[in-house]
Amino acid sequence: MRCAVRWFAAFGVPPGTSGLDIPWAVTEGFEVGRSGVSIRSTSLVQREVDIRLLGGPAVSGPRATDVVPGGVKSRTLLAALALDAGSAVSIERLMDYLWEREPPRSALKNLQLYASRLRRCLDAANTGFSRLLVHVGHGYRLDVPAQAVDVLRAGGSLRDGVAALRRGEPRYAVVALTEALSGWPVDGLAGLVPSGPATAAAALWRERRITAVEHLATAKVELGAWEEAADLLASHASAHPTREPSQVLLMRALAHLGDRVGAIAVYRRLWRVLDADLGIRPGGEARAVFEGLLGNA
Repeated sequence: MRCAVRWFAAFGVPPGTSGLDIPWAVTEGFEVGRSGVSIRSTSLVQREVDIRLLGGPAVSGPRATDVVPGGVKSRTLLAALALDAGSAVSIERLMDYLWEREPPRSALKNLQLYASRLRRCLDAANTGFSRLLVHVGHGYRLDVPAQAVDVLRAGGSLRDGVAALRRGEPRYAVVALTEALSGWPVDGLAGLVPSGPATAAAALWRERRITAVEHLATAKVELGAWEEAADLLASHASAHPTREPSQVLLMRALAHLGDRVGAIAVYRRLWRVLDADLGIRPGGEARAVFEGLLGNA
């Protein structure tokens, strides 16, 4: 109470003033009761938390110190809830995330234990974060906005970049897509139980990262930054040899830079890999670029 009186006085609020009488600007971010300020509001806590999933689950607060949940089950629980930030995730869905096969008889008690450990992890990041993990009906909800989760922020920037490209604004697309890829490692969602839902989520975000690189290269090409596009695509195309859009973009960039031999080599590698791995030939766009290269011989 003594701290509350000093806090009130600092803002020129007389002791004993009802919470209802205190100006919004003074109380914003706090829960006010009859005895004064008690704790920070959930809305303030939501703005302070940062959930990291890319490269491995972790939680950080205002001090920007990462706290990693102990145990792969707790890390997977954090990921399952954070991917649906602000929405309830059913017990059944969480069990699918946490166990590769049939959950044990003790699964519900185990889930409650993992939730308890996750709450301790949240509070270790900053006092009060534990109340962001809410038990609701037949499930749990991580009560944070999408902007508090790094992979969801990256997804939002990816959508912005793609939309900018479609509007014919490649310069804005480069900014948005570069932001999306910042801190987004190739392995993406790592350190999780290799269950069906976790594996599917990892594959989905891996595919989105590939798409982000391709769209960024496209935006750079549209801006005439051919060398930057080629540098971006060189290792990416090698890592994804059956990804035809990446190969076509790299062929075009190399050809524009005068490296006709390199561009033809990319096509021939694509032809060999598609034939060996999938039993198919390169598509029409790749063939058209290749034939154009031969015609310019």
